[in-house]
Amino acid sequence: MDDYILITAEKFGYGPIITCLNVVKNLSNTLSKKNRKEKLIFLGTSIAKEQAILSKLFDQVIECKTYDYNELESFKSLFVNAKAILSSENQFGAIYAKRLALKNVYFIDNLVWMWDQITPGLGNVDGYFISETFSSKENFKKIGMNVKNPIFIGPLREINKKHYKSKNMLMINFGGAEAFMLDKSILEKFYLKALNEILSKPVINKFNKIFVCGGSGIIDYLKREVTFPGKVEIKTLPNEEYIQKLHLCSHVIMSSGLGNFIESIGIAKNLMFIPPVNYSQLLQLIEYKKLDLGLELLNWDAYSFYKKVPHLLDEETGVNMVVDNVKQYLKDISNILHDKVIDFINSQTHQKYFAKRDEYTSKFSGDAASIVVETILKGIDYENT
Repeated sequence: MDDYILITAEKFGYGPIITCLNVVKNLSNTLSKKNRKEKLIFLGTSIAKEQAILSKLFDQVIECKTYDYNELESFKSLFVNAKAILSSENQFGAIYAKRLALKNVYFIDNLVWMWDQITPGLGNVDGYFISETFSSKENFKKIGMNVKNPIFIGPLREINKKHYKSKNMLMINFGGAEAFMLDKSILEKFYLKALNEILSKPVINKFNKIFVCGGSGIIDYLKREVTFPGKVEIKTLPNEEYIQKLHLCSHVIMSSGLGNFIESIGIAKNLMFIPPVNYSQLLQLIEYKKLDLGLELLNWDAYSFYKKVPHLLDEETGVNMVVDNVKQYLKDISNILHDKVIDFINSQTHQKYFAKRDEYTSKFSGDAASIVVETILKGIDYENT
């Protein structure tokens, strides 16, 4: 079999897979420029697999529940024979590879700033890439003692700082909208209710075109449940097509993932984030508020039913506490989201923050993906000497 690099990404929303694809795009280009022969094989499931296929970056895409050690074991030979293994937030895959005593195992973590601990077994990877949208160094001092090879880098997303001329259009991006920790039916009900609150008559009448996008699971469900006016286009988009449409829209309403934030903060849009469905999103909304960048934010603390969710919880506890708020929202009749959306589309205050957002994005270097790629290739070359 040809030499290959094995790549995995967790199906926790779009964050892990889109982060992964930005690295793989750089990796593919670098392999081509250096006339290297390594193939790229992706192992994953659900929205991660879906976006991997849509990207057309891989020589092979293989279905695998990468959060299940028994299923990973069935692909043992694929791991053992890889020249390198790159895991984008797929802890199980990276830990499994190190249990096999494999070399050149690399892990990408976007959330070190919020963890209460580093999962045992991850500390032994050959490169632990800590992608910083928010500073992670202080928390890493507390929790990262057992990480042997930490590498701090900037955000692994396309940071676009160009200001395109916007059209009178709205983008609604619900992201991946699924994860192995989250109940699918609860997520579907949440996004259905949220969409119904957003797409009121004032919103429909305001815009010439409205795009609704997300993972195919939630998009297919919404198509079955909602009759959309002709000006509403709803579909799952490859990341590149999503970015293209994002540039056209004057207003954007989205889930509060880090990727959504990074991809949109520098391109002079009116931005609004809806309430979170998982723990990292809740904490990210708190961080966005601190930045004071003119973002319209709606977190669960705006609702009367909210019970405080602490920082630095383990992920499962944090997710369950946020889901408890989602369940309360499904019974809520306050229409707070609807009212916030109407205020958002009528606001005239966003433009004065565009220069401040440019200043904020200028602190991020654009070489994060290159650092990951060069580290992996050096590791392969060292093993071959």
